[in-house]
Amino acid sequence: MKRLQLWIVALCFLGVTSLQAVEVTQGPVVDPTPTNAVIRWSTDTTAGGRVHYGTSVRQMELRAVTGKVGATHEVSLRGLKPGTTYWYSVGSARLPLLTNSFTTPGRSGGVLERASSPSTPAVPSAPGRSASASNGNPPPAAAVFEASKLTVPPSRKTWGAPRTLQDHFDRHGQDFAAKNPDDYAAQAWLFLRRARAEGLPAKIDEDGVLRVYEPKTRAFAAYNRDLTTKTYFKPGRRDYFDDQPGKPVDLEKLVK
Repeated sequence: MKRLQLWIVALCFLGVTSLQAVEVTQGPVVDPTPTNAVIRWSTDTTAGGRVHYGTSVRQMELRAVTGKVGATHEVSLRGLKPGTTYWYSVGSARLPLLTNSFTTPGRSGGVLERASSPSTPAVPSAPGRSASASNGNPPPAAAVFEASKLTVPPSRKTWGAPRTLQDHFDRHGQDFAAKNPDDYAAQAWLFLRRARAEGLPAKIDEDGVLRVYEPKTRAFAAYNRDLTTKTYFKPGRRDYFDDQPGKPVDLEKLVK
């Protein structure tokens, strides 16, 4: 009996370890149409694939599964509404891994919307997020961010509360291999411009605080109403951005 109990404990431990070991290695990439979408991603180990999705980051109540176990995953979402932003999380059968959003092309409320999806590398042996990416061609030029063409303002202008910059750098600068407080502040300023170019998930709350997240690197930043930086770091948990207040926002309309 005692030996049986030890085996049960060992199996439970191995099961938990296996769940924790699953990591997304590439993707997710999204190929949307006005009423459907295909989401693809890869993991570092074989697992089931599951997507939770909905029109609110806090109400992703719909679900779709791959139907098979593997290291590459493909899930189809059907019955979507044109010109609508959907939030989704990809993961294994039991463990959500990454959260992001995309917008279906088409008309919503009489306004023509274009398709948008995360700017992430294509998943091996699977089509990419768009027609140009699926045949191995590079993504559209609009998704390419060239930091070298931008002139970064001094940190006293980009950081909302300059007296706090040193403290933020001391705590989070190592997340981005920043050389000094000014370099850290410059990276935070560039992150927002890259987020706009690449369509990264963003939300804004009632106080005008803008929050931006990059699922691939897990970089998170918050900006004041005037777009000066509040903070920039990598949260310790995947669902940190999901728990932040605010509604999804189009950075193209907000950031110049």
